[in-house]
Amino acid sequence: LEKIKALKDLTFFASDRKPDSWTCVQNDFEGQGGLAEPQGVSDPTLSGNDAVYEVPTACMQFNLTLAANNTQQFNWLFGPAQTRSEIAVLLKHFSCTTSPQKSVHRKAIHISCPDTELSQFVNTWLPRQIQYHGESNRLTTDPQTRNFLQDNMAFLYLEPSAAKRSFLLALAQQKADGEMPDGILLHKDAELKYINKVPHSDHNVWLVIFLHAYLNETNDLAILNTRCAYSDAGEASVFEHIEAAMCHLNQNLDARGLAKIHQGDWCDPMNMVGFKGKGVSSWLSMATSYSFKLWSIICKNSAKHKQADIWLTRHEQLNANINTHFKDNHWYARGITDQGRLFGIDKDCEGKIFLNPQSWALLCDAASDDATDALLEQVDKHLWTPFGPMLLAPSYTQLYEDIGRVTQKSAGVAENGSVYNHAAAFYAAALYAKKYKDQGYKVLKAMLPNEQDAIIRGQLPVYIPNYYRGAFYQYPRHAGRSSHLFNTGTLAWYYQAVIEHLFGLQGDSKGLKIEPQLPSHWDKASATRCFRGITYQVEFKRDSHIGSIKITADSATIEQNMWVVNPQSSTVSLTVSMPLV
Repeated sequence: LEKIKALKDLTFFASDRKPDSWTCVQNDFEGQGGLAEPQGVSDPTLSGNDAVYEVPTACMQFNLTLAANNTQQFNWLFGPAQTRSEIAVLLKHFSCTTSPQKSVHRKAIHISCPDTELSQFVNTWLPRQIQYHGESNRLTTDPQTRNFLQDNMAFLYLEPSAAKRSFLLALAQQKADGEMPDGILLHKDAELKYINKVPHSDHNVWLVIFLHAYLNETNDLAILNTRCAYSDAGEASVFEHIEAAMCHLNQNLDARGLAKIHQGDWCDPMNMVGFKGKGVSSWLSMATSYSFKLWSIICKNSAKHKQADIWLTRHEQLNANINTHFKDNHWYARGITDQGRLFGIDKDCEGKIFLNPQSWALLCDAASDDATDALLEQVDKHLWTPFGPMLLAPSYTQLYEDIGRVTQKSAGVAENGSVYNHAAAFYAAALYAKKYKDQGYKVLKAMLPNEQDAIIRGQLPVYIPNYYRGAFYQYPRHAGRSSHLFNTGTLAWYYQAVIEHLFGLQGDSKGLKIEPQLPSHWDKASATRCFRGITYQVEFKRDSHIGSIKITADSATIEQNMWVVNPQSSTVSLTVSMPLV
Protein backbone atom coordinates (compact mmCIF):
# COMPACT_ATOMS: atom_id res chain seq x y z
CA LEU A 1 0.00 0.00 0.00
CA GLU A 2 2.81 2.42 0.86
CA LYS A 3 4.44 1.81 -2.53
CA ILE A 4 1.15 2.38 -4.33
CA LYS A 5 0.58 5.60 -2.42
CA ALA A 6 4.02 6.85 -3.47
CA LEU A 7 3.58 6.18 -7.21
CA LYS A 8 3.92 9.16 -9.52
CA ASP A 9 0.80 8.66 -11.59
CA LEU A 10 0.87 12.06 -13.30
CA THR A 11 2.97 12.83 -16.38
CA PHE A 12 3.51 16.42 -17.42
CA PHE A 13 4.95 18.30 -20.37
CA ALA A 14 5.60 22.01 -19.74
CA SER A 15 6.96 24.89 -21.77
CA ASP A 16 8.51 28.18 -20.71
CA ARG A 17 6.41 29.84 -23.43
CA LYS A 18 2.65 29.69 -23.67
CA PRO A 19 1.63 27.80 -26.82
CA ASP A 20 -0.76 29.31 -29.34
CA SER A 21 -2.83 26.12 -29.10
CA TRP A 22 -2.55 22.63 -27.63
CA THR A 23 -4.26 19.28 -27.20
CA CYS A 24 -3.95 16.33 -24.88
CA VAL A 25 -6.07 13.95 -26.99
CA GLN A 26 -4.12 11.75 -29.37
CA ASN A 27 -7.13 11.09 -31.58
CA ASP A 28 -7.76 14.84 -31.96
CA PHE A 29 -4.20 15.33 -33.11
CA GLU A 30 -4.10 12.39 -35.52
CA GLY A 31 -7.60 12.78 -36.97
CA GLN A 32 -8.29 10.72 -40.06
CA GLY A 33 -4.72 11.04 -41.28
CA GLY A 34 -3.25 8.96 -38.46
CA LEU A 35 0.39 9.28 -37.43
CA ALA A 36 1.49 9.28 -41.08
CA GLU A 37 -0.45 12.49 -41.84
CA PRO A 38 -1.85 13.88 -38.58
CA GLN A 39 -4.70 16.31 -39.00
CA GLY A 40 -3.36 18.49 -36.17
CA VAL A 41 -0.38 19.49 -38.32
CA SER A 42 -2.53 20.87 -41.14
CA ASP A 43 -5.33 22.41 -39.02
CA PRO A 44 -4.84 26.09 -38.14
CA THR A 45 -5.14 25.36 -34.40
CA LEU A 46 -5.25 22.39 -32.04
CA SER A 47 -8.41 21.48 -30.14
CA GLY A 48 -7.42 22.50 -26.61
CA ASN A 49 -9.05 19.37 -25.15
CA ASP A 50 -8.03 17.49 -22.01
CA ALA A 51 -7.75 13.70 -22.25
CA VAL A 52 -10.40 12.08 -20.06
CA TYR A 53 -10.74 8.33 -20.61
CA GLU A 54 -8.93 8.86 -23.89
CA VAL A 55 -5.45 8.02 -25.16
CA PRO A 56 -3.34 11.01 -24.07
CA THR A 57 -0.67 12.92 -25.93
CA ALA A 58 1.15 16.21 -25.40
CA CYS A 59 1.02 18.48 -28.44
CA MET A 60 1.71 22.20 -28.51
CA GLN A 61 1.55 24.63 -31.41
CA PHE A 62 3.80 27.70 -31.62
CA ASN A 63 3.39 30.17 -34.46
CA LEU A 64 6.81 31.59 -35.36
CA THR A 65 8.32 33.60 -38.15
CA LEU A 66 12.10 33.30 -38.32
CA ALA A 67 14.42 35.34 -40.47
CA ALA A 68 17.20 33.54 -42.30
CA ASN A 69 19.88 32.21 -39.91
CA ASN A 70 17.83 33.34 -36.90
CA THR A 71 17.13 31.00 -33.98
CA GLN A 72 14.84 30.90 -30.97
CA GLN A 73 15.16 28.65 -27.93
CA PHE A 74 12.41 26.84 -26.07
CA ASN A 75 12.86 25.18 -22.69
CA TRP A 76 10.57 22.22 -22.17
CA LEU A 77 10.23 19.99 -19.13
CA PHE A 78 8.85 16.46 -19.22
CA GLY A 79 8.55 14.11 -16.27
CA PRO A 80 6.50 12.26 -13.64
CA ALA A 81 4.85 13.71 -10.56
CA GLN A 82 2.55 12.59 -7.77
CA THR A 83 0.45 15.73 -7.46
CA ARG A 84 -0.18 18.97 -9.33
CA SER A 85 1.49 20.87 -6.51
CA GLU A 86 4.63 18.79 -7.06
CA ILE A 87 4.55 19.82 -10.74
CA ALA A 88 4.42 23.46 -9.65
CA VAL A 89 7.47 22.94 -7.40
CA LEU A 90 9.40 21.30 -10.23
CA LEU A 91 8.53 24.07 -12.66
CA LYS A 92 9.64 26.71 -10.18
CA HIS A 93 12.89 24.84 -9.48
CA PHE A 94 13.88 24.41 -13.10
CA SER A 95 12.83 27.91 -14.10
CA CYS A 96 15.36 29.23 -11.57
CA THR A 97 18.24 27.22 -12.96
CA THR A 98 20.46 28.39 -15.75
CA SER A 99 19.43 27.68 -19.31
CA PRO A 100 19.96 24.01 -20.15
CA GLN A 101 23.06 23.23 -22.15
CA LYS A 102 22.81 21.51 -25.47
CA SER A 103 23.22 17.76 -25.29
CA VAL A 104 26.71 16.72 -26.34
CA HIS A 105 26.61 13.91 -28.86
CA ARG A 106 29.87 12.00 -28.74
CA LYS A 107 31.28 9.70 -31.37
CA ALA A 108 34.22 7.30 -31.54
CA ILE A 109 34.68 7.54 -35.28
CA HIS A 110 33.84 9.84 -38.17
CA ILE A 111 33.93 8.23 -41.59
CA SER A 112 33.86 9.28 -45.22
CA CYS A 113 33.33 6.61 -47.84
CA PRO A 114 31.65 6.01 -51.22
CA ASP A 115 28.49 4.94 -49.34
CA THR A 116 27.17 8.34 -48.26
CA GLU A 117 24.11 6.81 -46.56
CA LEU A 118 26.33 4.69 -44.33
CA SER A 119 28.57 7.68 -43.56
CA GLN A 120 25.60 9.83 -42.53
CA PHE A 121 24.19 7.12 -40.31
CA VAL A 122 27.46 6.21 -38.59
CA ASN A 123 28.53 9.83 -38.11
CA THR A 124 25.23 11.24 -36.87
CA TRP A 125 22.48 8.83 -35.91
CA LEU A 126 24.18 5.68 -34.63
CA PRO A 127 26.13 7.36 -31.79
CA ARG A 128 22.96 9.18 -30.72
CA GLN A 129 21.06 5.91 -30.46
CA ILE A 130 23.98 4.40 -28.53
CA GLN A 131 24.08 7.37 -26.17
CA TYR A 132 20.34 7.08 -25.56
CA HIS A 133 20.69 3.42 -24.59
CA GLY A 134 23.73 4.07 -22.42
CA GLU A 135 22.16 6.97 -20.53
CA SER A 136 18.51 5.89 -20.28
CA ASN A 137 18.88 2.10 -19.77
CA ARG A 138 15.83 1.65 -21.99
CA LEU A 139 13.74 3.64 -19.50
CA THR A 140 13.58 0.79 -17.01
CA THR A 141 14.96 0.25 -13.52
CA ASP A 142 15.72 -3.45 -14.12
CA PRO A 143 17.14 -3.88 -17.64
CA GLN A 144 17.76 -7.45 -18.71
CA THR A 145 21.34 -8.41 -17.96
CA ARG A 146 22.15 -9.22 -21.58
CA ASN A 147 20.69 -5.89 -22.72
CA PHE A 148 22.43 -3.87 -20.01
CA LEU A 149 25.85 -5.34 -20.75
CA GLN A 150 25.57 -5.07 -24.53
CA ASP A 151 24.18 -1.52 -24.39
CA ASN A 152 27.22 -0.59 -22.33
CA MET A 153 29.46 -2.50 -24.71
CA ALA A 154 28.33 0.08 -27.29
CA PHE A 155 28.54 2.96 -24.82
CA LEU A 156 32.17 2.18 -23.96
CA TYR A 157 33.20 3.57 -27.35
CA LEU A 158 31.68 6.91 -26.32
CA GLU A 159 32.19 6.97 -22.54
CA PRO A 160 34.41 4.11 -21.33
CA SER A 161 34.39 5.29 -17.71
CA ALA A 162 30.57 5.27 -17.59
CA ALA A 163 30.46 1.84 -19.23
CA LYS A 164 32.98 0.59 -16.67
CA ARG A 165 30.78 1.80 -13.79
CA SER A 166 27.80 0.00 -15.27
CA PHE A 167 29.81 -3.19 -15.68
CA LEU A 168 30.90 -3.10 -12.03
CA LEU A 169 27.31 -2.40 -10.98
CA ALA A 170 26.19 -5.51 -12.82
CA LEU A 171 29.05 -7.60 -11.45
CA ALA A 172 28.12 -6.65 -7.87
CA GLN A 173 24.80 -8.43 -8.40
CA GLN A 174 26.47 -11.75 -9.23
CA LYS A 175 26.24 -14.55 -6.67
CA ALA A 176 29.39 -16.11 -5.23
CA ASP A 177 28.76 -19.30 -7.22
CA GLY A 178 29.03 -17.27 -10.44
CA GLU A 179 25.34 -17.00 -11.29
CA MET A 180 24.14 -13.70 -12.76
CA PRO A 181 20.56 -12.47 -12.27
CA ASP A 182 18.21 -12.06 -15.24
CA GLY A 183 18.00 -8.31 -14.66
CA ILE A 184 20.21 -5.60 -13.19
CA LEU A 185 18.67 -3.46 -10.44
CA LEU A 186 19.57 0.19 -10.98
CA HIS A 187 17.99 1.59 -7.83
CA LYS A 188 17.65 0.41 -4.25
CA ASP A 189 13.85 0.31 -4.61
CA ALA A 190 13.89 -1.44 -8.00
CA GLU A 191 12.51 -4.95 -8.37
CA LEU A 192 12.92 -7.64 -11.01
CA LYS A 193 9.77 -7.69 -13.13
CA TYR A 194 8.11 -9.76 -15.84
CA ILE A 195 10.71 -11.42 -18.08
CA ASN A 196 13.43 -11.00 -15.46
CA LYS A 197 11.66 -13.50 -13.23
CA VAL A 198 12.00 -16.22 -15.87
CA PRO A 199 15.28 -18.15 -15.56
CA HIS A 200 17.40 -17.73 -18.69
CA SER A 201 20.76 -19.31 -19.22
CA ASP A 202 22.89 -16.88 -21.19
CA HIS A 203 23.69 -13.91 -18.97
CA ASN A 204 27.24 -14.92 -17.98
CA VAL A 205 28.48 -14.97 -21.56
CA TRP A 206 27.89 -11.23 -21.90
CA LEU A 207 30.20 -10.46 -18.97
CA VAL A 208 33.31 -11.67 -20.74
CA ILE A 209 32.16 -10.35 -24.14
CA PHE A 210 31.84 -6.87 -22.60
CA LEU A 211 35.13 -7.19 -20.74
CA HIS A 212 37.02 -8.28 -23.85
CA ALA A 213 35.71 -5.29 -25.79
CA TYR A 214 36.44 -2.95 -22.88
CA LEU A 215 40.04 -4.13 -22.52
CA ASN A 216 40.64 -3.84 -26.27
CA GLU A 217 39.40 -0.28 -26.22
CA THR A 218 41.09 0.91 -23.00
CA ASN A 219 43.83 -1.57 -22.08
CA ASP A 220 42.68 -0.96 -18.50
CA LEU A 221 44.08 -4.19 -17.08
CA ALA A 222 43.79 -2.70 -13.59
CA ILE A 223 40.07 -3.40 -13.71
CA LEU A 224 40.85 -7.09 -13.27
CA ASN A 225 42.21 -6.38 -9.79
CA THR A 226 39.31 -4.14 -8.75
CA ARG A 227 37.49 -5.53 -5.71
CA CYS A 228 33.78 -6.09 -6.15
CA ALA A 229 31.19 -7.54 -3.78
CA TYR A 230 29.03 -10.56 -4.46
CA SER A 231 25.30 -10.13 -3.96
CA ASP A 232 25.03 -12.92 -1.37
CA ALA A 233 28.34 -13.03 0.51
CA GLY A 234 31.88 -11.69 0.41
CA GLU A 235 33.81 -9.96 -2.33
CA ALA A 236 36.48 -10.78 -4.90
CA SER A 237 38.49 -9.23 -7.71
CA VAL A 238 36.90 -8.71 -11.09
CA PHE A 239 39.18 -11.44 -12.41
CA GLU A 240 37.77 -13.86 -9.81
CA HIS A 241 34.22 -12.77 -10.63
CA ILE A 242 34.69 -13.61 -14.30
CA GLU A 243 36.43 -16.87 -13.46
CA ALA A 244 33.39 -17.77 -11.34
CA ALA A 245 31.10 -16.83 -14.24
CA MET A 246 33.03 -19.10 -16.61
CA CYS A 247 32.91 -21.94 -14.08
CA HIS A 248 29.16 -21.45 -13.79
CA LEU A 249 28.82 -21.77 -17.56
CA ASN A 250 30.98 -24.88 -17.49
CA GLN A 251 28.80 -26.41 -14.77
CA ASN A 252 25.74 -25.76 -16.94
CA LEU A 253 26.94 -28.36 -19.48
CA ASP A 254 25.15 -31.72 -19.52
CA ALA A 255 26.70 -35.18 -19.77
CA ARG A 256 27.24 -34.67 -23.52
CA GLY A 257 29.07 -31.43 -22.84
CA LEU A 258 26.27 -29.23 -24.22
CA ALA A 259 24.75 -26.11 -22.63
CA LYS A 260 21.35 -26.49 -20.94
CA ILE A 261 18.82 -23.91 -22.08
CA HIS A 262 16.38 -24.02 -19.11
CA GLN A 263 13.55 -21.55 -19.95
CA GLY A 264 15.34 -19.59 -22.63
CA ASP A 265 18.69 -18.33 -23.84
CA TRP A 266 19.22 -15.26 -26.05
CA CYS A 267 15.80 -16.14 -27.47
CA ASP A 268 13.48 -15.24 -24.57
CA PRO A 269 10.37 -17.05 -25.86
CA MET A 270 12.12 -20.36 -26.53
CA ASN A 271 10.82 -21.31 -23.10
CA MET A 272 9.80 -24.97 -23.44
CA VAL A 273 12.91 -26.55 -24.96
CA GLY A 274 14.58 -27.23 -21.62
CA PHE A 275 12.21 -26.32 -18.81
CA LYS A 276 12.53 -29.87 -17.44
CA GLY A 277 16.31 -29.39 -17.20
CA LYS A 278 17.33 -31.67 -20.07
CA GLY A 279 17.00 -29.58 -23.23
CA VAL A 280 20.13 -27.96 -24.67
CA SER A 281 20.87 -24.99 -26.90
CA SER A 282 23.33 -25.01 -29.76
CA TRP A 283 23.56 -21.22 -29.65
CA LEU A 284 24.36 -21.18 -25.93
CA SER A 285 26.88 -23.99 -26.40
CA MET A 286 28.57 -21.88 -29.07
CA ALA A 287 28.34 -18.66 -27.03
CA THR A 288 29.83 -20.53 -24.07
CA SER A 289 32.67 -21.78 -26.28
CA TYR A 290 33.21 -18.23 -27.54
CA SER A 291 33.31 -16.98 -23.94
CA PHE A 292 35.90 -19.59 -23.01
CA LYS A 293 37.96 -18.49 -26.01
CA LEU A 294 37.83 -14.81 -25.02
CA TRP A 295 38.53 -15.57 -21.37
CA SER A 296 41.57 -17.63 -22.39
CA ILE A 297 42.88 -14.61 -24.31
CA ILE A 298 42.32 -12.29 -21.33
CA CYS A 299 44.03 -14.78 -18.99
CA LYS A 300 47.01 -15.02 -21.33
CA ASN A 301 47.31 -11.22 -21.57
CA SER A 302 47.19 -11.12 -17.76
CA ALA A 303 50.03 -13.66 -17.49
CA LYS A 304 47.62 -16.30 -16.09
CA HIS A 305 49.00 -18.92 -18.43
CA LYS A 306 47.72 -22.00 -16.61
CA GLN A 307 44.15 -20.73 -16.62
CA ALA A 308 44.53 -19.61 -20.23
CA ASP A 309 45.45 -23.17 -21.21
CA ILE A 310 42.56 -24.66 -19.19
CA TRP A 311 39.92 -22.46 -20.83
CA LEU A 312 41.39 -22.89 -24.30
CA THR A 313 41.17 -26.67 -23.86
CA ARG A 314 37.55 -26.40 -22.70
CA HIS A 315 36.78 -24.17 -25.68
CA GLU A 316 38.21 -26.76 -28.08
CA GLN A 317 36.40 -29.64 -26.40
CA LEU A 318 33.11 -27.79 -26.48
CA ASN A 319 33.55 -27.19 -30.21
CA ALA A 320 34.04 -30.90 -30.72
CA ASN A 321 30.82 -31.60 -28.79
CA ILE A 322 28.97 -29.01 -30.90
CA ASN A 323 30.04 -30.69 -34.13
CA THR A 324 29.16 -34.14 -32.82
CA HIS A 325 25.62 -33.30 -31.70
CA PHE A 326 24.42 -30.25 -33.65
CA LYS A 327 25.90 -30.48 -37.15
CA ASP A 328 23.17 -31.46 -39.64
CA ASN A 329 24.46 -31.69 -43.20
CA HIS A 330 25.50 -28.15 -44.18
CA TRP A 331 24.24 -26.23 -41.14
CA TYR A 332 23.84 -26.40 -37.38
CA ALA A 333 20.64 -27.30 -35.54
CA ARG A 334 19.14 -24.93 -32.97
CA GLY A 335 18.90 -27.33 -30.06
CA ILE A 336 17.71 -30.59 -28.54
CA THR A 337 14.47 -30.57 -26.58
CA ASP A 338 13.74 -32.18 -23.20
CA GLN A 339 12.26 -35.08 -25.18
CA GLY A 340 15.51 -35.55 -27.13
CA ARG A 341 14.32 -34.06 -30.45
CA LEU A 342 16.93 -32.29 -32.55
CA PHE A 343 15.27 -29.25 -34.16
CA GLY A 344 16.25 -26.58 -36.62
CA ILE A 345 17.25 -29.19 -39.18
CA ASP A 346 16.52 -29.86 -42.84
CA LYS A 347 13.66 -32.31 -42.27
CA ASP A 348 11.68 -29.81 -40.18
CA CYS A 349 8.76 -28.26 -42.06
CA GLU A 350 8.93 -25.05 -40.02
CA GLY A 351 11.91 -23.64 -38.18
CA LYS A 352 14.16 -25.54 -40.56
CA ILE A 353 17.19 -23.30 -40.17
CA PHE A 354 18.10 -20.63 -37.58
CA LEU A 355 20.57 -17.83 -38.17
CA ASN A 356 22.25 -17.62 -34.76
CA PRO A 357 23.79 -21.13 -34.72
CA GLN A 358 25.39 -20.47 -38.10
CA SER A 359 26.82 -17.12 -36.99
CA TRP A 360 28.15 -18.33 -33.68
CA ALA A 361 29.58 -21.53 -35.16
CA LEU A 362 31.87 -19.14 -37.06
CA LEU A 363 32.53 -16.88 -34.07
CA CYS A 364 33.49 -19.75 -31.77
CA ASP A 365 35.47 -21.56 -34.51
CA ALA A 366 33.31 -24.70 -34.40
CA ALA A 367 32.73 -24.50 -38.15
CA SER A 368 35.82 -25.46 -40.09
CA ASP A 369 37.15 -23.25 -42.85
CA ASP A 370 36.29 -25.97 -45.38
CA ALA A 371 32.64 -26.04 -44.26
CA THR A 372 32.13 -22.27 -44.09
CA ASP A 373 31.31 -21.62 -47.74
CA ALA A 374 28.62 -24.32 -47.76
CA LEU A 375 27.16 -22.97 -44.51
CA LEU A 376 26.98 -19.41 -45.90
CA GLU A 377 25.37 -20.74 -49.07
CA GLN A 378 22.55 -22.23 -46.97
CA VAL A 379 22.05 -18.94 -45.10
CA ASP A 380 21.74 -17.13 -48.44
CA LYS A 381 19.36 -19.74 -49.79
CA HIS A 382 16.96 -19.97 -46.85
CA LEU A 383 17.35 -16.80 -44.78
CA TRP A 384 18.47 -13.89 -46.92
CA THR A 385 15.99 -11.16 -47.89
CA PRO A 386 16.39 -7.65 -49.37
CA PHE A 387 16.13 -6.37 -45.79
CA GLY A 388 18.77 -8.65 -44.30
CA PRO A 389 18.84 -12.24 -42.99
CA MET A 390 15.81 -13.69 -41.19
CA LEU A 391 16.24 -15.14 -37.72
CA LEU A 392 14.71 -18.46 -38.79
CA ALA A 393 12.82 -19.94 -41.73
CA PRO A 394 10.21 -20.98 -42.47
CA SER A 395 8.39 -19.07 -39.74
CA TYR A 396 6.22 -21.11 -37.39
CA THR A 397 2.50 -21.05 -38.12
CA GLN A 398 1.37 -23.33 -35.29
CA LEU A 399 2.28 -24.14 -31.70
CA TYR A 400 5.17 -26.55 -31.11
CA GLU A 401 4.80 -27.44 -27.46
CA ASP A 402 8.39 -28.66 -27.05
CA ILE A 403 9.78 -25.33 -28.33
CA GLY A 404 7.44 -22.83 -26.74
CA ARG A 405 6.05 -19.34 -27.02
CA VAL A 406 8.21 -18.33 -29.98
CA THR A 407 6.07 -20.60 -32.17
CA GLN A 408 2.91 -18.75 -31.09
CA LYS A 409 4.07 -15.39 -32.40
CA SER A 410 2.81 -14.20 -35.77
CA ALA A 411 4.86 -15.46 -38.68
CA GLY A 412 7.65 -13.02 -39.49
CA VAL A 413 7.24 -11.06 -36.26
CA ALA A 414 9.96 -10.68 -33.60
CA GLU A 415 11.74 -13.97 -32.83
CA ASN A 416 9.48 -15.96 -35.18
CA GLY A 417 11.41 -15.34 -38.37
CA SER A 418 11.72 -11.58 -38.55
CA VAL A 419 14.82 -9.83 -39.83
CA TYR A 420 15.98 -9.43 -36.23
CA ASN A 421 18.77 -6.88 -36.45
CA HIS A 422 20.56 -8.00 -33.29
CA ALA A 423 21.04 -11.45 -34.84
CA ALA A 424 21.92 -9.87 -38.20
CA ALA A 425 24.69 -7.93 -36.45
CA PHE A 426 26.00 -11.19 -34.94
CA TYR A 427 26.09 -12.55 -38.48
CA ALA A 428 28.03 -9.53 -39.73
CA ALA A 429 30.53 -9.98 -36.89
CA ALA A 430 30.95 -13.63 -37.83
CA LEU A 431 31.52 -12.80 -41.50
CA TYR A 432 34.16 -10.22 -40.63
CA ALA A 433 35.81 -12.66 -38.21
CA LYS A 434 36.30 -15.01 -41.15
CA LYS A 435 37.39 -12.18 -43.52
CA TYR A 436 34.27 -12.24 -45.70
CA LYS A 437 34.42 -8.48 -46.11
CA ASP A 438 31.96 -8.03 -48.97
CA GLN A 439 29.33 -10.20 -47.29
CA GLY A 440 29.85 -8.42 -43.97
CA TYR A 441 29.31 -5.03 -45.59
CA LYS A 442 26.21 -6.37 -47.34
CA VAL A 443 24.65 -7.25 -43.98
CA LEU A 444 25.47 -3.87 -42.42
CA LYS A 445 24.03 -2.10 -45.44
CA ALA A 446 20.83 -4.18 -45.43
CA MET A 447 19.94 -2.99 -41.92
CA LEU A 448 19.56 0.61 -43.09
CA PRO A 449 16.53 1.82 -45.07
CA ASN A 450 17.53 3.32 -48.39
CA GLU A 451 15.93 5.59 -50.94
CA GLN A 452 14.43 2.65 -52.84
CA ASP A 453 12.81 0.77 -49.94
CA ALA A 454 12.16 3.43 -47.27
CA ILE A 455 8.43 3.40 -48.03
CA ILE A 456 8.26 -0.40 -47.78
CA ARG A 457 10.09 -0.32 -44.45
CA GLY A 458 8.09 2.67 -43.29
CA GLN A 459 11.07 4.22 -41.58
CA LEU A 460 13.75 6.81 -42.20
CA PRO A 461 17.39 5.70 -41.71
CA VAL A 462 17.81 7.60 -38.44
CA TYR A 463 17.93 4.54 -36.18
CA ILE A 464 18.20 0.76 -36.37
CA PRO A 465 14.92 -0.86 -35.31
CA ASN A 466 14.64 -4.03 -33.30
CA TYR A 467 13.45 -5.89 -36.38
CA TYR A 468 11.86 -5.76 -39.82
CA ARG A 469 8.98 -8.07 -40.70
CA GLY A 470 10.23 -11.37 -42.04
CA ALA A 471 8.58 -14.57 -43.35
CA PHE A 472 9.75 -13.21 -46.70
CA TYR A 473 8.99 -16.35 -48.71
CA GLN A 474 5.72 -17.07 -46.90
CA TYR A 475 4.17 -13.59 -46.76
CA PRO A 476 6.22 -11.34 -49.06
CA ARG A 477 3.58 -8.58 -49.11
CA HIS A 478 4.20 -7.87 -45.42
CA ALA A 479 7.97 -8.38 -45.37
CA GLY A 480 10.35 -5.52 -44.65
CA ARG A 481 8.05 -3.37 -42.50
CA SER A 482 9.91 -1.78 -39.60
CA SER A 483 8.92 -2.70 -36.06
CA HIS A 484 9.62 0.93 -35.07
CA LEU A 485 11.05 -0.46 -31.82
CA PHE A 486 13.96 1.78 -30.91
CA ASN A 487 15.48 -0.42 -28.19
CA THR A 488 17.84 -3.03 -29.60
CA GLY A 489 21.04 -4.85 -28.73
CA THR A 490 22.19 -4.39 -32.32
CA LEU A 491 24.12 -1.21 -31.65
CA ALA A 492 27.25 -2.55 -29.96
CA TRP A 493 27.83 -5.13 -32.64
CA TYR A 494 27.11 -2.69 -35.47
CA TYR A 495 29.40 0.04 -34.13
CA GLN A 496 32.12 -2.47 -33.38
CA ALA A 497 31.82 -3.94 -36.88
CA VAL A 498 32.19 -0.51 -38.48
CA ILE A 499 35.08 0.65 -36.28
CA GLU A 500 37.09 -2.51 -35.76
CA HIS A 501 36.34 -4.58 -38.87
CA LEU A 502 35.05 -2.51 -41.78
CA PHE A 503 37.61 0.25 -41.13
CA GLY A 504 39.89 -2.09 -39.16
CA LEU A 505 40.82 0.34 -36.39
CA GLN A 506 40.86 -2.08 -33.47
CA GLY A 507 42.55 -1.67 -30.14
CA ASP A 508 44.35 -4.38 -28.24
CA SER A 509 47.06 -4.67 -25.61
CA LYS A 510 49.76 -3.49 -28.08
CA GLY A 511 48.02 -0.36 -29.36
CA LEU A 512 45.85 0.42 -32.38
CA LYS A 513 45.77 -2.43 -34.86
CA ILE A 514 45.17 -1.46 -38.50
CA GLU A 515 43.46 -4.23 -40.46
CA PRO A 516 40.70 -2.82 -42.71
CA GLN A 517 38.12 -4.95 -44.50
CA LEU A 518 36.71 -2.40 -46.90
CA PRO A 519 34.39 -3.88 -49.53
CA SER A 520 36.12 -4.66 -52.79
CA HIS A 521 34.31 -1.92 -54.75
CA TRP A 522 35.63 0.89 -52.51
CA ASP A 523 38.80 2.45 -53.92
CA LYS A 524 39.24 4.92 -51.06
CA ALA A 525 37.81 6.02 -47.73
CA SER A 526 38.85 7.96 -44.66
CA ALA A 527 38.17 7.89 -40.94
CA THR A 528 38.94 9.92 -37.85
CA ARG A 529 39.20 7.62 -34.84
CA CYS A 530 39.39 8.74 -31.21
CA PHE A 531 41.31 6.09 -29.30
CA ARG A 532 42.89 6.26 -25.82
CA GLY A 533 43.09 10.04 -25.92
CA ILE A 534 44.67 10.22 -29.36
CA THR A 535 43.02 11.28 -32.62
CA TYR A 536 43.95 9.15 -35.62
CA GLN A 537 43.26 10.63 -39.04
CA VAL A 538 43.37 7.73 -41.48
CA GLU A 539 43.28 7.74 -45.26
CA PHE A 540 42.62 4.44 -47.04
CA LYS A 541 43.48 3.94 -50.69
CA ARG A 542 44.05 1.06 -53.07
CA ASP A 543 47.42 0.67 -54.75
CA SER A 544 48.02 -1.64 -57.72
CA HIS A 545 51.77 -1.80 -57.00
CA ILE A 546 51.63 -3.55 -53.61
CA GLY A 547 50.74 -7.07 -52.54
CA SER A 548 49.95 -6.43 -48.88
CA ILE A 549 48.81 -3.59 -46.67
CA LYS A 550 51.34 -0.81 -46.16
CA ILE A 551 50.90 1.75 -43.38
CA THR A 552 52.68 5.05 -43.03
CA ALA A 553 52.37 7.38 -40.05
CA ASP A 554 53.29 11.02 -40.67
CA SER A 555 55.20 9.87 -43.78
CA ALA A 556 57.18 7.15 -41.93
CA THR A 557 56.48 3.49 -42.59
CA ILE A 558 55.22 1.60 -39.54
CA GLU A 559 57.41 -1.34 -38.61
CA GLN A 560 55.25 -2.90 -35.89
CA ASN A 561 53.36 -5.20 -38.24
CA MET A 562 50.10 -3.25 -38.47
CA TRP A 563 50.15 -1.80 -34.94
CA VAL A 564 50.51 1.86 -34.05
CA VAL A 565 52.22 1.73 -30.66
CA ASN A 566 52.64 4.66 -28.25
CA PRO A 567 52.47 7.61 -30.63
CA GLN A 568 54.21 10.71 -29.35
CA SER A 569 51.56 13.26 -30.36
CA SER A 570 47.86 13.77 -29.69
CA THR A 571 47.05 13.66 -33.41
CA VAL A 572 48.43 11.07 -35.79
CA SER A 573 47.97 11.02 -39.58
CA LEU A 574 48.00 7.57 -41.15
CA THR A 575 47.91 6.45 -44.75
CA VAL A 576 46.81 2.86 -45.32
CA SER A 577 47.62 1.54 -48.77
CA MET A 578 45.79 -1.63 -49.73
CA PRO A 579 46.33 -3.96 -52.66
CA LEU A 580 43.72 -4.21 -55.39
CA VAL A 581 41.23 -7.00 -54.77
